[in-house]
Amino acid sequence: MSTHSNHQIGALLAALVCAMVLTACGHSPAVQFYSLAPTAVGPAGAPLDLALSIGPVQFPRALARSQIVTRGEGSRVNVNEYHVWSAPLEYEFLRVLGDDIASDIQSDRIAVYPKEAAFKLDYRITLDVLQFDGVPGDSVTLRVRWATAPPTGEAIAVGSFEQTRPTAAAEDDYNALAAAHSALIAELGAAITAQLRNLGQPASP
Repeated sequence: MSTHSNHQIGALLAALVCAMVLTACGHSPAVQFYSLAPTAVGPAGAPLDLALSIGPVQFPRALARSQIVTRGEGSRVNVNEYHVWSAPLEYEFLRVLGDDIASDIQSDRIAVYPKEAAFKLDYRITLDVLQFDGVPGDSVTLRVRWATAPPTGEAIAVGSFEQTRPTAAAEDDYNALAAAHSALIAELGAAITAQLRNLGQPASP
């Protein structure tokens, strides 16, 4: 076979490979981004004159990623490459929780980690998320432990929260999944607010 023929065959194969790559790329679904959103409906009682620091929060390593993680059959988890959070999940979670608690207690003195408070604190709240996932088209679950402490020193109160919420949507509706996640954070915020109301204003040193 001539050198010219070899060059023609090589060029044809290269063109076919490029065409296959372009075709594969053309059929890749677009990445969809989702955000959590505050959903607190407003104060459930009298305003609380408290200054709070919320965070840090600890997430399981499997959830501390940009991709939305959902549950499959048995112990299987699904990492969704084309459905991702618009910001790190820890940041999204604390941002929304801070907004929900601020709405519940009617306070604008809320510092959300990693932001440092520009005011004298009454309490700091740290959290440990044990589960924050769901099944598209079915339900989402949030399990959290938290501790409430003075600005310095050990915790004076602890709490836990566990709730599952239905999504009532199609399996591919990740907007509904994110909305259900947001609603669970609002319920967590209400539980923390209830604890704060029991604690009240800290005694002056």
